[in-house]
Amino acid sequence: MEDFFKGQSRLPKFAIPHRYDLTLKPDLKLCSFSGSVIVDVSVLESTRFLVLNSIDLVIRESCFTSSNNHNAYQVFVKLQKVVPSEVVVDNDDETIVLVFDEVLGIGDGVLEINFAGVLNEHMKGFYKGTYVDGGVRKNMAVTQFEPADARRCFPCWDEPALKATFKITVDNVPSELTALSNMPVSEETINGDFKSLCFEESPVMSTYLVAVVIGAFDYIEETTHDGIKVRAYCPVGKSEKGKLALSISVKALELYTKYFSMPYPLPKLDMVAVPDFSGGQWKIMD
Repeated sequence: MEDFFKGQSRLPKFAIPHRYDLTLKPDLKLCSFSGSVIVDVSVLESTRFLVLNSIDLVIRESCFTSSNNHNAYQVFVKLQKVVPSEVVVDNDDETIVLVFDEVLGIGDGVLEINFAGVLNEHMKGFYKGTYVDGGVRKNMAVTQFEPADARRCFPCWDEPALKATFKITVDNVPSELTALSNMPVSEETINGDFKSLCFEESPVMSTYLVAVVIGAFDYIEETTHDGIKVRAYCPVGKSEKGKLALSISVKALELYTKYFSMPYPLPKLDMVAVPDFSGGQWKIMD
């Protein structure tokens, strides 16, 4: 079975994702993280296998629940969670294969996976950055998923064409730090010295555009003529250094909106000054 999927340049299309409900719980002191992802999927052909991208992650638990009340043989069944009998990890192909004893029938379903990983120092996936606070170097957490490194943060269909919406929650954030993602915060809960932030659900997008940043920042902001809030996040005490970038970004956004006769589709645009790296995700530019 392992050899059947090995060496394929694309994931087999047994199932495709539509929506990810992703929760990340980083530990900035231990430079590690845990998480869970709940994916709404459509099973396109009867199969005993689900193949996803994943690398450098420990898969703790997984299960699949069909939204259909008929199995692959059109026999009425009671909806129940099905746990894979085996999870095959292929580090060369950067995939995992969930092997089920029962055949998954065509139709919609929900895949749930709990996982854990390490905040790496390679500036890809979910990685560890650093900043200086009062002369002390401290850790921050940053994502960089382009071109194909979302799989280092959570199991997913990590191909640009396999777009979906994303509902992101970040737990265990030190209360004094700022956490950002593609969308605005919809709910924030304080629990002692830590907080949990839920973000609004994103539009349909590719996995490499998903972004999360956790660190200590000051920010300055302006608003475009169309009411889009643009912010420049900088290291604490250095927000003045973001003025030029902020000014240019606002003008560019207004220019592109007029030139293409198309409004910017998102409610905000954040720019984040992250040490040692420069890149961009939808609504967040590092």
